[in-house]
Amino acid sequence: MSKPGRLNRKDLPPLPVKICNGNIFQRLVNCYYSFIKPEPAMTGTFVEYGRFVWIHDQLSITELFQSGSFGKGDLSRSEPTWLIRNIQQNKESLEEITVERRRRRRNQKVSNNENLLKADQVLDLTLHKDVETFQLDLYEAFFLAYALNSLLIKNAHQEPLSIGDCWSLFCKSNDLFHVNYVVYHFYRSLGWVPRNGSKFGVDFVLYQSGPSYKHADYAVVVLPIFQDKIPARKNWDWLLRLNRICTQVKKTLILCHVNIPHDIQNFNEYSIRQVIYKRWSPQKNRE
Repeated sequence: MSKPGRLNRKDLPPLPVKICNGNIFQRLVNCYYSFIKPEPAMTGTFVEYGRFVWIHDQLSITELFQSGSFGKGDLSRSEPTWLIRNIQQNKESLEEITVERRRRRRNQKVSNNENLLKADQVLDLTLHKDVETFQLDLYEAFFLAYALNSLLIKNAHQEPLSIGDCWSLFCKSNDLFHVNYVVYHFYRSLGWVPRNGSKFGVDFVLYQSGPSYKHADYAVVVLPIFQDKIPARKNWDWLLRLNRICTQVKKTLILCHVNIPHDIQNFNEYSIRQVIYKRWSPQKNRE
């Protein structure tokens, strides 16, 4: 986890509030530009087999994570820090390792496998190079493209995808994408930072400010309710096991019931009902 001192210097608040003064001219300018839809500032590539969106630009990676805790590094727990950690780990003995490799290469006999790269040569090629990739899950990517208009998503052939194309592809990749995205959008709009919660057996975990500041306070399980289907019943054993896991990691369990309309693309027709489930303990809950 990053140190608080460094976070206070570089991090920006997620989704900053737009403040407008009482100047009439400024209001007219804001009204004029409200009709002009700006181009997305960032670009990502949809990786269908992995069900994520790949961000290439380093500047976009920094802005996404520091300005809203979006995405994660594939070689890190959250913030992409693999290169920094790798350099620090090899910093002390780096010169000795380089000298030894050069000595062994000079003494190496010529063989028939001259075109094959040895293990040391491969390591030399990747030394001090950032091989970590930055990825957004489908909910984060669609929120950035649809709600914030800050991300342009392209396919594997680098062809731009419209919002409708992204919706169709994401729903095809995940049958419950529309349900989970509504929940993700709901908590994002309330100022929370939802992240994938599969590690704890839930759909999302909610951070108050982001994973770099403190641990998640809540664990969310999404329970869809379809109009034309009888919802699957969960037994008490499942609920008690899940709540015990959340209690062990100091998280409060939220059961998020989502009523799904017939037209799944109409977000205004969705309704969400939250139930907080806690385990009563006579040792802790005396009052």
